[in-house]
Amino acid sequence: MRGALRHVSLASAAGRLPGGRHLQRLQRERGEGPARALRALSDVPETLKPQAAPGTWECALQQLPPAGRVLSAGAGRGGLSWLLHQAGYEVVSIDLHPEHFVADGLRCDFAELTAPLPFEGETFDAVLAVEVAEHLENPWSFLREGLRVLRPHGKLVFTSPNVGNLASRLLFLRSGVFPYFREESFVGCYHVTPVFHWSVERWTRTTSSRLRAVTYTRVDWPTPPDVPKFHGGLLRIAKNLVPLNALTGEIACYTIERCGQPSVAVGTHYA
Repeated sequence: MRGALRHVSLASAAGRLPGGRHLQRLQRERGEGPARALRALSDVPETLKPQAAPGTWECALQQLPPAGRVLSAGAGRGGLSWLLHQAGYEVVSIDLHPEHFVADGLRCDFAELTAPLPFEGETFDAVLAVEVAEHLENPWSFLREGLRVLRPHGKLVFTSPNVGNLASRLLFLRSGVFPYFREESFVGCYHVTPVFHWSVERWTRTTSSRLRAVTYTRVDWPTPPDVPKFHGGLLRIAKNLVPLNALTGEIACYTIERCGQPSVAVGTHYA
């Protein structure tokens, strides 16, 4: 398991699209779909622009399979669904508030992500949930459902604030709360559940899945009231020089593959 897990960062600096060489390498390694989606980022309609922290969409899109049927869970206004459609994926979108979905030519259906998903098992090649898990009171229930609807060796890709980075640890030491989980984030957008890397890894061991990669966005830590702030100029140059890893990344992107068998029994108590 440890040998298969990759701690890498494939995302470009926040706020900047990946360059041509990066897209060529991505296309060689993972097929046309992710590269097409990244190329289409500059064409996203204004009404569908990202509301996530800078670089988050890029980080998640790079983890998708080259083609297939993708479930966009927590689709929001539909920006990622639009990109997936432009890249040639068959996309199915669901959200708690489908009335917010405004991507022309696409539809979004209602779904409560902490309840059983309204799909048969093994019907998707990938499940994508960008900045969703932290809004759920029980993200593990959703992730189990995500695995259920995946075909064998399908990918479950989700992102969440990296509460294990250095900035989060220092803020927690000082105030007892994490960035993105201050009172403003709870009241304003219902951030209720911090997701830790170790908890994701342990969860996969109780399911038929493996954590294959953890990638990160470039540092752009939020300031009160938990609004991501993109820094330009010399500060941006300085931040780009910082190694990008678990201690410096702002948003973590987890890639989970449906495979194998559980290695830990759920609920077992060892005396």
